[in-house]
Amino acid sequence: MPLIQNYRELPEDFYTQVWPEPLANARLYALNQDLMTQHHIHLAETDIYQLCRGELPATLQPLAQKYTGHQFGYYNPDLGDGRGLLLGQWLTPNGQAFDWHLKGAGRTPYSRRGDGRAVLRSVIREYLASEALHALAVPTTRALAIVSGPETVWREGPEMRAMLLRVTGSHIRFGHFEWAADQGVDQLKTLADFVITHHYPELLNQADPYAALLKEVMQRTARLIAHWQSLGFNHGVMNTDNMSILGETFDFGPYAFMDDFKIGYICNYSDTGGRYAYNEQPNVGLWNCQVLAQAFQSLIPNENQRNALLDEYIESFNSHYLYLMRLKLGLQNPHPKDKHLIADLLICLDKHRVDFHVFMRSLAQLDTPHECWPQSQDYQAWLKNYQQRLELETLNTNERSQLIRNHNPARVLRNYIAQHIIELAEKGDDQVIDQWRKWLSTPFEDDDSVWTKVPKPTEKGQRLSCSS
Repeated sequence: MPLIQNYRELPEDFYTQVWPEPLANARLYALNQDLMTQHHIHLAETDIYQLCRGELPATLQPLAQKYTGHQFGYYNPDLGDGRGLLLGQWLTPNGQAFDWHLKGAGRTPYSRRGDGRAVLRSVIREYLASEALHALAVPTTRALAIVSGPETVWREGPEMRAMLLRVTGSHIRFGHFEWAADQGVDQLKTLADFVITHHYPELLNQADPYAALLKEVMQRTARLIAHWQSLGFNHGVMNTDNMSILGETFDFGPYAFMDDFKIGYICNYSDTGGRYAYNEQPNVGLWNCQVLAQAFQSLIPNENQRNALLDEYIESFNSHYLYLMRLKLGLQNPHPKDKHLIADLLICLDKHRVDFHVFMRSLAQLDTPHECWPQSQDYQAWLKNYQQRLELETLNTNERSQLIRNHNPARVLRNYIAQHIIELAEKGDDQVIDQWRKWLSTPFEDDDSVWTKVPKPTEKGQRLSCSS
């Protein structure tokens, strides 16, 4: 099996070798042919199937990583890979390494009281969401395959056990640095050097590579969350152990692409305090970066230097968010009043509970009033200001319309769509997942199907728990 295991370059207390608990009588429910092509994966389907169900060749060295993290604001020292195993890295022809990680592989020393399993419902949601975000140019982990079988796993009720083969450049999280900092400066330096060598080699020649690393991780995180906000995407559980040092969307749980725009939208019904609400995501990203900066304290002892890097997170988020929102409105050239134009629109959409995705794409046909447009004075006032703002642009009507279509998806993985797919798969349809993956791979394509329309009231605003 052509997988290396570079994570073993780290000291042994960073991980524990664990073999998965195979899934008997499993079926292959999804195989990401696009990812196989892009990463030049030439393994036979049967080989990927065996890996994904946990039947590994003896040449592999699967391991569970140790880390800690803040969960809902509280530090938890007992975290680690509790249901996933790092199988190794796949090398592409250009030498780029991608982790292959088996999720739902069974118990590890870090499972605490968990069973180490995953269920079909949750792995379908991760598989599809990661591919949907990838197609929207949002940094994200991806998934190669899903298997499921008749073994029963109990969550809110009995569900089918499943396993997911996840792919990304690195599974190192903010929480890894929290754990390493607790172990002492030597372990922290060892981890930082490993991350720079394998993931940020361009920083090796920097005068202060540790400060450069912290800055890069923070700015990638800021741009990631700006992208989420522009797409109405709510992650739901932004614990520091769910934050990637590559600035990718990581660990999908009760996420949602919102339906009606709601500034304080909460997709996770376990989040009773709204810590991870949609409008809180930028601030939580900053809070998580503060935790990461604190972990770097012994490598960057100057507090003013660390605070300056945190200020750059704020600047990076604001500038990237304004850039993305301008494109969604068909605006190319910055104007000082754009942030007010954007804020006034979001306040209006929130007040009138307007479908975010359908409304934004409808602006491509500004001369044709859409049924989702609010019939209100505040919207008419905004529309007048927007039309005046368009007069400052050099794009003609067709160019502006195309710009809007290119940045506002028609095909969105709403929660009711994901649930529809899950129900078909649970009934035994092993084609439906990849059929919808292909649909989501072209999100900006014009589509007149029922799936791109404003959902029915009973289909809107579905929320999930962390068990998803």
